[in-house]
Amino acid sequence: MRDKLVLLLFALRMKPDKGGIFPKSDGRFRLNDGIDRSHRSLLPSRIISLKQAIPIGLLVAAACSLSAAPARKTSVSVVSNEFRINGKPTYEGRSWRGHRIQGLLMNSRMVQGIFDDLNTNTVHRWAYPDTGKYDPERNTREFLNAMPEWRRHGLLAFTINLQGGSPEGYSREQPWHNSAIEPDGSLRSNYMARLERILDRADELGMVVILGYFYFGQDQRLADDAAVIRATDNATRWLIERGYRNVLIEINNECNVRYDHPILQPPRVHELIERVQRSKPRFYVGTSYGGGTIPSENVVRASDFLLVHGNGVSDPNKIAEMVRKTRAVPGYAGQPILFNEDDHFDFEKPMNNFVAAISEYASWGYFDPGKNNYQDGYQSPPVRWDLNTDTKRGFFKLLSEITGSGPARGAGANEKVRVTQTTYHGWPDSYIISNGKAEVVVVPRIGRIMQFGFAGEEGVFWENRALDGVAAAWSPTNWVNFGGDKTWPAPEADWPKHTHLKAWQPPPAFDGTPSQARVEPNGDVVLTTTVDQFYEIRAQRRIHLDADSPVMTVTTTYERVADETIEAGVWVITQLQHPARLYIPRPGNSQFNEGYTLLSKAPPPSLRVQPKWLSLGRDTASAYKIGADAGMLLWVGKTVALRIDSPRVAGAEYPDKGSSVEIYTNPDPLQYIELETLGPLQTLKPGGRIERVNTYTLIRRTESDPDREAERILQSTSGVK
Repeated sequence: MRDKLVLLLFALRMKPDKGGIFPKSDGRFRLNDGIDRSHRSLLPSRIISLKQAIPIGLLVAAACSLSAAPARKTSVSVVSNEFRINGKPTYEGRSWRGHRIQGLLMNSRMVQGIFDDLNTNTVHRWAYPDTGKYDPERNTREFLNAMPEWRRHGLLAFTINLQGGSPEGYSREQPWHNSAIEPDGSLRSNYMARLERILDRADELGMVVILGYFYFGQDQRLADDAAVIRATDNATRWLIERGYRNVLIEINNECNVRYDHPILQPPRVHELIERVQRSKPRFYVGTSYGGGTIPSENVVRASDFLLVHGNGVSDPNKIAEMVRKTRAVPGYAGQPILFNEDDHFDFEKPMNNFVAAISEYASWGYFDPGKNNYQDGYQSPPVRWDLNTDTKRGFFKLLSEITGSGPARGAGANEKVRVTQTTYHGWPDSYIISNGKAEVVVVPRIGRIMQFGFAGEEGVFWENRALDGVAAAWSPTNWVNFGGDKTWPAPEADWPKHTHLKAWQPPPAFDGTPSQARVEPNGDVVLTTTVDQFYEIRAQRRIHLDADSPVMTVTTTYERVADETIEAGVWVITQLQHPARLYIPRPGNSQFNEGYTLLSKAPPPSLRVQPKWLSLGRDTASAYKIGADAGMLLWVGKTVALRIDSPRVAGAEYPDKGSSVEIYTNPDPLQYIELETLGPLQTLKPGGRIERVNTYTLIRRTESDPDREAERILQSTSGVK
């Protein structure tokens, strides 16, 4: 490190005996004029002006980054009027309706990805509806979960800010305290840790981050101009030390709007732009202006790209005019023009602000302020970061069309598995996963895998068709039985201890509230519940359909988000139509004398205990339930069979007298049965996870006798396709 610093000082021709910059023994830096400067940042002085200084902290960070920075996958650059990623123009070769798209950078304003509120008098405003409190770590986790879906739809960039944006969408008074920057310009480690996770994920996905340093609603948190300069250096050095090259820097959001510090206002903000540009390695830098405002000449001359906003500009023709006026500012040298904030939509119309911008070869950015309801928008916490509203879907649909992107494209895309969004039996925003041989129906509105069957044929899952289209609405006294496949926490006997309810009722997040859904490039659909208010667990279910076979794999994960430990197991319940016969293979080392344990008052009248398996039918008059220590269940229907595999963990503790599989049969009038698998009981620590994988295999019947069919299937090690 010392050798690298000496080389840098030599290159700058700075010598300690003739004035210059050199380190003190305490790790701070001293300018050779007798003035100490802490925080490793060079402040303006009577010797070296801000205009002239090359920040020494950035030079030191550059030296460190030569050996310490991790390898990165994504770099952004500007060549003429084009943006490039890893040296290639964005959307290479793409045009749309005669408009050139190559080289543009479509983006969205997502500034609250690291949001928190340090004001105890206002933080309650952002509480999640399911937990009653705000959680900055959850906010960032859900942001990270949504990023792949944005990317699949063609979003190459998003704006995030160290001081966020208004958490009410628009505000004049901003009493909340949301800043990654301390009053003296140092950085808050918890904020930066969240930002690091986001930048890392963007780097992995090939995405660009437009990183804002300051926001006019929070810049007053810094003490003075010197603190602003120090924060600028600290943030830039932080990026250099971690080797990020996928970052464009926006000094401040809307520099012409109510900033306290002169150096963040239009006449002087170019000084900070030029300061960051002198970093090694060099970053591309600019700043933005309020809606409808054209950048001033000093900013145009200094910037690597020009940021404009379309807020308040409802006429698309005015958007096009803004682009032309920006290019006419003295000093314009052909830089890319980029809208990174516009709250006008009309995506279904042939002309809107998005289309108007690209018609003048300017990039466009979506801004959806929201309503603090964990539903609408991308700025008002608590934010749902997925594509859960018509407005969000409208933007991403048009974005996909313009950029030629979509859920089936991108790295890891599976051309054999197709995912189609549809309305299923009255539930909008449902998904059909198909590989041409089998189909899976997923209904996020009720948190269910609702159907599984051979393509074009009736599925095997039972559905309560009397409830078609009914919204999921949890009640402490009334359970709604939709059918399909779901997960509950085990053991069932512990529910009252957590819910404090006298009536039998599954916890709400597991059964009674909608789930978030996202589609992966390989065709997986991932359902994520809210955090259950009683268990303080979030459940996720990844539904995967094999590319070539009628085989579905469901990975169910529980994540503990509370501060205390809890004991629980993953329980999966699959409701199926009236069977010809049901089977459980008997393991050779069963802990049960007859291979099963009774979980109802009486044994099922149709139960047969045979050397290789247990079998039973559905009784029309009474309900029955048995458990076993096996790892597989088999449903045999009229023409199709379904095998569910969920291997038992040897030596583990299981609920329900040691059961790892269970069969429940329901009497008339609801003619269904349940095949249930249970994972071992485990201690979930704060932030901990447990997981269970179930494999569902559809099999066409070839034997007329159910027992012979069962023997044929159970003899196969992998299931007969």
